[in-house]
Amino acid sequence: MEDAQEICKRIIDDASSQADTMLSNANKEKSRMIEEANLEADAKRKDILKNSELGTEKTRQKIFSTLNLEKKKLFLEEKGRFIEAVFEKVRLAAEEFRENPGYKAFLEKAIKEGIDVIGGGEAEVLYSTMDERIIKDDIMKNIKDSAIQFKKSDFKDIGVIVRSKDSRLIYDNTFSARFKRMRDEIYMELLKGVS
Repeated sequence: MEDAQEICKRIIDDASSQADTMLSNANKEKSRMIEEANLEADAKRKDILKNSELGTEKTRQKIFSTLNLEKKKLFLEEKGRFIEAVFEKVRLAAEEFRENPGYKAFLEKAIKEGIDVIGGGEAEVLYSTMDERIIKDDIMKNIKDSAIQFKKSDFKDIGVIVRSKDSRLIYDNTFSARFKRMRDEIYMELLKGVS
């Protein structure tokens, strides 16, 4: 019986030792698994932070890009308003030009230019009622071509409109028409000059 007790004791000791070893291995495996889970969680956290930082940087760049575009847009709009104000001052100055002593010479030149563009021959010169005094008193005397007829018109703009007798050729040499023909070029020059 003693042998049986000894065998039982050895079996219990062996089982206890195996249980301790298994528990120790289980604890080591548990620690290893926790460590791996922590490393994996840390790696995922770093990836999430990195992606978040990249997303934040992209958003920041997009915002700055949008702000720069808006700034340029506002700057161009302000330039445009300034240029339109300049154009308005030019228009007002053109209206006042009618009272300038050089206006008569401007009208004569506009008439001759229009006649040249039409190609000479029979032509009608349409002038503003506001220029009637200058046309009748001075210009009609200076342009002594019987093929040229002067007709009063109801436009108020400075300058003249010259057309062929059959009205197939018309050259609008008023300030508004001249300005319209040159507006884009003037606008671009002013846009370059405004900083």
